[in-house]
Amino acid sequence: MYITTKQLALRWGISPSSIASDVTRNPAKLPPFIRLGRAIRFPVAEVEAWEKQQLTNIQTSR
Repeated sequence: MYITTKQLALRWGISPSSIASDVTRNPAKLPPFIRLGRAIRFPVAEVEAWEKQQLTNIQTSR
């Protein structure tokens, strides 16, 4: 299953233009995607895996 840039933007609470900009200018900031002609699609499994990798724990151990 795939989601569009608009769906990803809604999921993350950001504007679709931010994602569109990153697709062309800084694709490393995004989960893996495929390009079908002009359309960009993000595999849901890749988005979920990428989101898990972005989690950070700011607790410090003492």
